[in-house]
Amino acid sequence: MDLEPARFFRLILLCTDCEKRDNGPKSMAAKPAMRQLKHLVADAPGKVKLLRTRCMGLCPRKAMAALVCGEGLAPATAELAKDDDLETLARSAAPVAR
Repeated sequence: MDLEPARFFRLILLCTDCEKRDNGPKSMAAKPAMRQLKHLVADAPGKVKLLRTRCMGLCPRKAMAALVCGEGLAPATAELAKDDDLETLARSAAPVAR
């Protein structure tokens, strides 16, 4: 097995099952949230990979679950309920310039 280095520095996983739950977020859907996150991290000095996933088992009430990990960053989870949360998540996932 050959391993290759990743082409990105940080990874954001966004749960798509959260929006389908009865107690999921009322004003946020995964696809538009991913689009907005993509625009927010576009100017980051390194590449940030965005992925929609199935249930991660975090299941916050009235929010969408997200996970951020990557080079130089401890894995962190987030509960996204409003657009301000997306901006905070994008800032925390933006890699520091080298």
